Amino acid sequence: MIKNYLELSKIEAEKLIEFINRNVENKLSFEEMDNLFKSEEYDFGGGVILKINEEYIVGKALIILKECSKKGIAYVVNLDINEEIENKKIAAGEIIEEVKNIAKEYGAREIFLGARDNRIIRILNSLNLNKQYSAIKMTLEDRKIKYSSLKLVTLSDNNKKEYLAIYNDSFKEVPNGTTLTEREIDDYINKAYENKYYFIVLINNAMAGFLQFNIKDGVGEFDLGLIKAARGKGYGKQLLETAINFLDSKGITEISLTVITKNTLAYNMYKKRGFKENKLISHWFVLDYE
Repeated sequence: MIKNYLELSKIEAEKLIEFINRNVENKLSFEEMDNLFKSEEYDFGGGVILKINEEYIVGKALIILKECSKKGIAYVVNLDINEEIENKKIAAGEIIEEVKNIAKEYGAREIFLGARDNRIIRILNSLNLNKQYSAIKMTLEDRKIKYSSLKLVTLSDNNKKEYLAIYNDSFKEVPNGTTLTEREIDDYINKAYENKYYFIVLINNAMAGFLQFNIKDGVGEFDLGLIKAARGKGYGKQLLETAINFLDSKGITEISLTVITKNTLAYNMYKKRGFKENKLISHWFVLDYE
């Protein structure tokens, strides 16, 4: 039986939290699970589906639905199949078919499924699904600055609309790029910590890009973007140096970023700058409606 998270009984929800926590050290509480699954990206629970029987949870999948109406794309994450069942291929196939139905109802024209667990990847391969691209973490050793830094303006209530427009224009055509919402940008401002930084980037005194930083345990991670009108003019390299310079000034021990290999312009720029592949985050598969 396939069920939506919002349809679960109390007993089924208790089985679900046990299923989620079965192989992890950092256990989720019921409240944490509920807040996660009812977040905006899963349409407040509408994108969380489970295959269950009377005794246990067979499997689950989470569908990021917020990009369906904006870009016509759905992203599937956290596909998980109970390792104790016999025919995992059939279970995964049934869940994927339901994923397709839900994504189509939300207006998705394309569906991408991410996975990093080798057990799940083998199941996907058995369904004749093959990796299309990957998300990887890259790290940098050579911090010698090669270009001058661009001017940064801190995100605030006064410029959040500009930041929102810049961010969404920057990621409009980027593989696995997401759309920032007003609610999320308010969250950036209202729940900012000392280890998180958000900036608008100025080029010739015009707002043309953004930078985001997260510093934790001596590791500095960043994300960046330029509006379409500012690309192809060499500013991407200068923006990258701005990010490196900022993190280096914070005395961090490691500079890292996450990149989608399908985003070849960014991927090649990072490699040319000296970033090295450090860790696989996920492989991504395309789900066909046919």
